[in-house]
Amino acid sequence: MGLPGEQVLGNLKTSKDDKGARRQAAGLITPTIAGIGVALGCTLAWPLMAFQSMNLYVGLAHCEWVLDRAYLLSIVATTVTLALCGIFHKQFDRLLGSVPARYLFPIGMAVCTLLVLGAGNEGTVGTALVTVYGIGTGVFSALFLMNFGAVLGVLSLKQSVAAIAIGYLASTVLFFAFLFFGRFESVLFCASMGPVAAAFLFYGVSSLQIDKKQANALPRQADPEDPAEQRQLLRLICAFGLTMLVCGVSYELSRTLYVQMGQFASSDVAPYALAQACITTLTAIGSIGVALVLITSKGVRGPEACYRLITTFLLAGALLLPAPMLFPNVPAYLPLAIDVAAFQCLGMGMWILVAGLCRRYQTSCLFAFGLIRAAWSAGPLVGMLIGRWLWYGVGLDVAGAFTAACTCVLLTALVNNFVFTENTLARALSIMPTDRKQRFQDRCRAVIERYGLTEREGEIMIMFAKGRNLPYVQEELCLSKSTVSTHRQHIYQKLGVHSAQEMIDLIQEENG
Repeated sequence: MGLPGEQVLGNLKTSKDDKGARRQAAGLITPTIAGIGVALGCTLAWPLMAFQSMNLYVGLAHCEWVLDRAYLLSIVATTVTLALCGIFHKQFDRLLGSVPARYLFPIGMAVCTLLVLGAGNEGTVGTALVTVYGIGTGVFSALFLMNFGAVLGVLSLKQSVAAIAIGYLASTVLFFAFLFFGRFESVLFCASMGPVAAAFLFYGVSSLQIDKKQANALPRQADPEDPAEQRQLLRLICAFGLTMLVCGVSYELSRTLYVQMGQFASSDVAPYALAQACITTLTAIGSIGVALVLITSKGVRGPEACYRLITTFLLAGALLLPAPMLFPNVPAYLPLAIDVAAFQCLGMGMWILVAGLCRRYQTSCLFAFGLIRAAWSAGPLVGMLIGRWLWYGVGLDVAGAFTAACTCVLLTALVNNFVFTENTLARALSIMPTDRKQRFQDRCRAVIERYGLTEREGEIMIMFAKGRNLPYVQEELCLSKSTVSTHRQHIYQKLGVHSAQEMIDLIQEENG
């Protein structure tokens, strides 16, 4: 038992740590980070305004057809553009960093959005305007979105988390306000999102004292030189992308059917606005919770529990699909609020993980961001097409609703068990550059230099120091069991230790 004096000193230290943590948290919400967060919020709100509400299409002939065609063209153009930006990230970096790109991308978004005012014209002119509106908004919004991949690569993880949280809150509030506008006001408000986002984004970027001649201060984009690092990057890109692709299909399928069941497009906006208010509240609470868990947890249990809770709500939203048909008194906007809030919280968590990935692999951040966001965009497209086909093509009944619900549950189960497992989450968290991990890495580098370990020995030492077992190291580095064992024996000899715990103690004692 500690002495009273030791307890007092411990309490004083805890009090100082708490005060320091509060000061650090308060220091994150600066005008710079708030500006980047609002920019992200405007960018996230734009597709909600353009394609998840009928405000832009009220009064148009064949308004459902216009919305479906425009959304289809826009999301395809977005997916293709993001994929191309990721694949050709070395060339795109130069374009993204140019001054004309600062103005061209957001202005292009605004101009193409305004074309929807003429989308109600009959004949070739109307069709052409809808086509240009869909493709143009998809291309320019994707190009502008890539700016955030660059920004996440230069911000610290805590700054990124603060900006992302502000962005999600801002996007839901903006969309909620948008629902009460008339058509003309809605078009102008939606079109303004790109330029407003650009103004806030580049205010934040300039406040970071980044070179004024470019939009980012990233090192030159290149592939990782170490094959092990490259494999890890590709695995995480595939895991993140497939997760959002499959979950996006499930989410958008459910959302499309809920919207049709509730007849939000043809009824008074009040129920849908009420649902959006619920979504805003749930997302605010959930987003803050997800952010806090991911950046403060010292292990994988907290983030894992958070991830399981989000997927549970996704399952709940899917399982409730037949409810409005079985029980006519059950309003469709209540399960819709659960479904949308859960997916937005999942998106919030994924944004944070992607931020950590971009920060860790700065020279490949545009590659990672572009490919993940491309898969992220493709999921809702597939879900919407399936939902529209079920509703208009087949004619949804109770049996069809049960089939759709089972499909969504199956997709979520596949993600949990095969795509984004506990091991994937642990691997993703292990690369997130928190302050605590940075100190650990500094100590490891100091030990490697002090005791003259080779590059491979240092890599293996770090893995064992993180608690990885021998089979994990074998698989990760593609080495045989005997080779890893030999390297471990040489590491112990050089460090003068006899066990993994002694090695960890030695690293912890290193001042770096």
